[in-house]
Amino acid sequence: MKVPRLLTLVLSLSLFGTAGAFASSMWGDFEGFPKVKLMINNAEKPFKDGETPAFVAKGSAVFPVRVLSESLQALVKWDDAAKTVSIHKPNVHMFVAKKVNDDYSIKQPFGGVKKGDRLDFAVFAQVDSLTTPISSFKISIHAPNGEQVAVHEKAVNGQKESFWYPWPFNVTFAESGNYVVKFSIKPDERSDYTVVSEKVIASE
Repeated sequence: MKVPRLLTLVLSLSLFGTAGAFASSMWGDFEGFPKVKLMINNAEKPFKDGETPAFVAKGSAVFPVRVLSESLQALVKWDDAAKTVSIHKPNVHMFVAKKVNDDYSIKQPFGGVKKGDRLDFAVFAQVDSLTTPISSFKISIHAPNGEQVAVHEKAVNGQKESFWYPWPFNVTFAESGNYVVKFSIKPDERSDYTVVSEKVIASE
């Protein structure tokens, strides 16, 4: 689902005359407005050619609402008929356990492994405050180099405000570094998946 190019969120950020001119001279202009550099968790957010960048209008910083939602790990829905953008932020808590009983009760949670270990383990996801219907969700595991090494997808197709979901995995931790467990939600069939929670497993 594509949100219209100029769909933006205005933040109350006071920027005065000299600061605005300084930003314009450093970062350039966007359709007559001075552009600003956007930092999220101390990392610069790049904008591709053709994307609406962050800029200053009437003393406030303006940037695409999807940028904010992705940084907050939230879902965005655009209603073109009503010209309304909605942001939904579910609470998603995940943990992993090596030893699990047949009824999925937890015996041995963990957060670190040795490089080269091959483990059977379960990922547990607890979701609540999901205020919008969704199409599906998935749990994926990514190696330190970004490669997806395991994934499980589950169709929902409707309203599900809260739920608890465990799933078993078998993964070889071949690299040193952080393996990332991601919980992603697909709002509808036309949308891409959005990551709404992450959990790190350290491989040393």
